[in-house]
This record gives sequence, structure tokens and C-alpha cells, in this order.
Amino acid sequence: MQLTLFSQFKPLPYARMVVDSLSGPYYEGRGYVREGDMKAAFFIASEMYKLNLKRFPLAPTFYQNFNFPVNTFPYPVFAALDESYLKPGIEFVPSPACPSISGEYRLVWVDSSLLYNETAFKKFSKQSFADAMIVMDEKGIVGEEEKKVFKNLGYNPFAAKGIIRIKDKITWSVATDTLPYAQLDIVRNVIHRQHQRIRVQIQNDFKSSYKSQNVITYIPGSEEPDSFIVFSAHYDHLGRIGHSVYFPGANDNASGVAMMLALAHHFSQPAFKPRYSVVFIAFGGEEAGLIGSKRFTMYPVFPLEKIRLLINVDLMGGGEDGITVVNGKEQQKIMQLLHKINEEKGLLKTIKERSNAPNSDHYFFAEAGVPAIFIYTMGAYKHYHDLHDQGKNLELTAFEQVFTTIIELINRY
Repeated sequence: MQLTLFSQFKPLPYARMVVDSLSGPYYEGRGYVREGDMKAAFFIASEMYKLNLKRFPLAPTFYQNFNFPVNTFPYPVFAALDESYLKPGIEFVPSPACPSISGEYRLVWVDSSLLYNETAFKKFSKQSFADAMIVMDEKGIVGEEEKKVFKNLGYNPFAAKGIIRIKDKITWSVATDTLPYAQLDIVRNVIHRQHQRIRVQIQNDFKSSYKSQNVITYIPGSEEPDSFIVFSAHYDHLGRIGHSVYFPGANDNASGVAMMLALAHHFSQPAFKPRYSVVFIAFGGEEAGLIGSKRFTMYPVFPLEKIRLLINVDLMGGGEDGITVVNGKEQQKIMQLLHKINEEKGLLKTIKERSNAPNSDHYFFAEAGVPAIFIYTMGAYKHYHDLHDQGKNLELTAFEQVFTTIIELINRY
């Protein structure tokens, strides 16, 4: 395996520092409670400043600000099944769009025994659920009609106080609105039919216009400074629930930020001064719906048509099984170069390609006609949107190999 010479810069130890920092408790899960995302943006801007990267001439700072609505949970949450207290983040979470709720409610089950029993379902349909939370268990529901009914009941057509979704694994996300009823996710092995009631106390804080930011810097090109290579990675994650639960987001996407900053280190060295200007964009609001990258494509700080190539990096912590390139099927020139590099240097086990999809911050650039790809690593690491996506669990298995592959691609592009 051949790796690019890195001069004095060692990408792997640097990446470890970035991942461990951004996934630590100080950054609050890089979400929208206690300004976790703003703290992360400042960290990234500080790292860029150390490298003497430039802000764009008409931009007053490294930041491009934008606002969006987001639902948050800054206060402790509580739930108990009968007398069994549930651990937040591990055994239950409020859904991202959950409104405030406080009280004790009876439990009513919707599962296969109900949907396959016409008499029981008719009796169920005649009840009042104003004092109840409906427990939705899809295990054993296989018929297409029953699946459709089950899905529709999940939208709470009977105006229950709330919906409980049984999950095999607890994960979380970000919501930019709220539901008209409460919704909880509870892990399967802690909720059973013998449970009669649930006590719950959740207080949300819906922010109608939360201020976030993209962080944007660049290195002027030596030969064609008006043409741009762009590296991007989103730095935001899911944030926290109350005081004790935060989602570290080591792989998603502290690892991508580490890759982007490592590339900034490389190209900022005089020996590797780029031919084209190289732009580095750390996007906010990705977890809330690609908001930061959409904002940039609507209000770019330089013309989008001047972008020769955009490489978005996300989930950079694995790689023992290679990488996947989203939008690769539409960008065959790039894919041919990547395969040629890998054939020559044997850096990665495989390079797979996918069609374009709105699954990361490359998307709106590709939709605007920019040659854009999204690279993520493949491997055994499965922690995603959960409490276990921690720096100590992330091995950065093929970080240097992906780093070298990207540099080789830029050198030949």
C-alpha cells in the first residue's frame, strides 16, 4: 500500500484530536441546546485560522449565518412504566417532534393480535383515548393491508394523548416542527403487555428561528485562483436531551470534519500549494434537512459555475470495506480516476458508486449542476444517531488511505 508523503503533518493523530474534541461533552452533541453547534463552529474556525486560511473578500467573517426552526429538549425528561423508571437515551427518547407532556396515562396496544382480530379491532375503534397512550408494535404484522392500517394508526387518528413506538434500537434525529400529540420511542425489551400505565414528563422548547452558521475559508490557487475545488463536511449533530444525555456524533460527522481539516492542513503547506483555489465549507443544519448547504447554494459567496469539483465527506471513521461514492454514477470521469488511483496504489478494498440522493450536503450542489460527490466509508462500525457513536469506539480504520485517495484525485483532476 502506497501513501502520499505528508511532509511534517500526520493526518491520523490530528484526526483523532478533532474527533475526540468535537464528540466530547463540551460541544453538547453539536446541536441546538446550549449552543453546541456554535461552539463547534468556533472550534473549526479557530483551526482554520491557525492555518492562515482566508475569508472571501466580501465576507466580514468566516461565518455565513442562517436561521431555521428546530424543536429542542433542554430540560430533563422522565418516563416510567408502572413503577419502572426508564433511562433516557438508552431505554426511551421523546420523538424529535414531541411537544411538552406531563401526566399519567393508561396504555392501549396496537399490534398483530389486534389487527388480525376483526372483533377486537371494532371494539378498539369505539374507545376514547383522551386518557391513553397507544403502544405501536409492528412485530408480526406481515399482511400489506394490515401494514397500511398499522401505519395510519401511527398518525393518531383517534386523538390519543400520545403514541409510543416500540423500537429494537433507540436512535434519534432532529425535527423542525412539532406534532399535535406526544410521541415516545421505547426499546422493546423494557415494555411489555403487563404494563398498565405510563408516567411521563417532557418539556420541549421550540425555537422558531434558531441562528446557525456555515464556516467558509479558502486557499488561493497558484495558477487559476478563480476556479475552485471545494471540500465540505457537516459539523452539526443531534445535540442533547436535558442535562445528562448528549449524542456524541463521532463518526457522524466529527470524522468528516477531521478529514476536511486534515485536507486543509495538507493544502496549506507551501509544498502542496494548489493550482486551483481550494475552499473548505463546514456546513451547519445538515441533520435538520441539509439547511446550511441549501443556504449556500441559494446565496453562494462565489459563483457555483466556478466550482470544478466538490467533495463532501461524511462518516469517515471506518473504511475496512472501502468507500461508497454517492452521485458517482452521474460523475463517471471522477469515478474512472478514483478506480485508476486505487488500482495503482491499492489503498482501498473497494470503491462503490451510487446514484445521487439527498443524503448529505453534496446534494443541492449536484442539483445546481456542480460536479459533486459524497464519499463515506464502509465497515463494521454500526453506531449511528445513538449514544454509542463515541470517539473511543471509532477506529478511523482507513482514514489515511481515504485522505491519500482524495489528494491523488485532486492532483490528477
